[in-house]
This record gives sequence, structure tokens and C-alpha cells, in this order.
Amino acid sequence: MPFSISRLLLITLWLSCIAFMGASAQDRIRELEGSLKSNPGDVSVLMELGRLYHDKAAGGDADAVDKGFRYLDRLLIIDTANVVALAYRGDLWAMRARDSWWPPNKWSYLRKGAAELDQAVGLAPDNMMVRMLRGMNALAAPGFLGRLSIALEDFIVLLKHPAFDEQSKELKVSIYYYAGVAHKRADDYDKARELFKKAISILPDSDFAKRSQDELKNMGS
Repeated sequence: MPFSISRLLLITLWLSCIAFMGASAQDRIRELEGSLKSNPGDVSVLMELGRLYHDKAAGGDADAVDKGFRYLDRLLIIDTANVVALAYRGDLWAMRARDSWWPPNKWSYLRKGAAELDQAVGLAPDNMMVRMLRGMNALAAPGFLGRLSIALEDFIVLLKHPAFDEQSKELKVSIYYYAGVAHKRADDYDKARELFKKAISILPDSDFAKRSQDELKNMGS
């Protein structure tokens, strides 16, 4: 899956997870950056800014990549055990790779990001956001990195997670869809069909349901 398509789909996921308190993302960023001037070590503000710039970067904003790193790096100096920040930074490396034209740098960034995501999952294997970030990243990674098995593991863990049923329909339909894509790439077509059908049933009018219908058609179902 090309980076541009994968990252566009990521926006749908994170917009369902982050509240903007009635303001636009850019307005929220200005508000947070203003508050950071009086309290530069506010971990919650650094985390939200890191997430917001991550999402802007996922939409193709190359400048947002560096800004995301700036805030997540600062956060991780203060709170070295923040696995969610570590996972977001790991995913930012993939966006830096996307924007790099020099192949050795591109592959180096991809591997560095994968290592940080693996580290985050190793530290917090039951954290759903960390698993989701790594699963999406692994699914988007070039085949030669051999990350498909990682994506499968993460989506299987998410589907079996005790808190899965409590999640929003928007989040669940995205997990079903991407789990289906992962199983399809692994040539487990029966499981892929099952997951695509679940995505359609849980939120029939969603973009992920429509994508699932297209996948089923392509599979002859």
C-alpha cells in the first residue's frame, strides 16, 4: 500500500480519537503552543501537539513532520516511559521516509521507526493505541521489511482485546477493515472475507464499509 494512501486513511482513524474542543486543528495548535510558553514542560500539551502535528503530517504536510518530532522529542526527555509518544514518534519516522528522496535515508528512517514501534509494543503490549499505530505502520511498510506478520499480530491482538467491544463503531470498523487487509495479504482469504463482512455490518455507510465491499468484490465474493 503506498504511503500516500495509507496515511490518508490514518487521518480517519485519528480524527475519531482526538477531541478538538469545538475548534479547528490549527486553532487548537495555536492555543496549545501559546499555553506551552508559560509551562514548557506540560506533558499533556506536548502529547496533544505531537498527535496533532502527526495527523497533519499524515495528510501530506511535510513541515508538520519536523514539528511533530520537536514536541514528541521534548516529551520523551521529560517522560521516558511514555509509550504512546514513543509509538507516535515511531510512526513519524515513516513519514520522514516518505518525504526523503535519498534511498539510504529512506530505508534508515523506516527501520528506525519500526524499531521504536516494536519497543513501544514491547513495553505496553496491551495498549490499544500503541498496537494500532504499529499495526497501521507495519501494514503500510514496503514488503522487503517483512512487517506483514507484525501487522497481523497487532490486529489479532486488537480484535481480541478485552476493551474492544467498548470502542466506538468508527474505531471498530477501521480495525475490522485493516485486519481484513492484513489477512488478505497473508493469503488467508476466508478470514479476510469474514472481517470485511463484519466491517460492513457494524457501520454500513462508512468509508471503511465501502472499501470492504470493494475488497469483497475483488475477491469474487
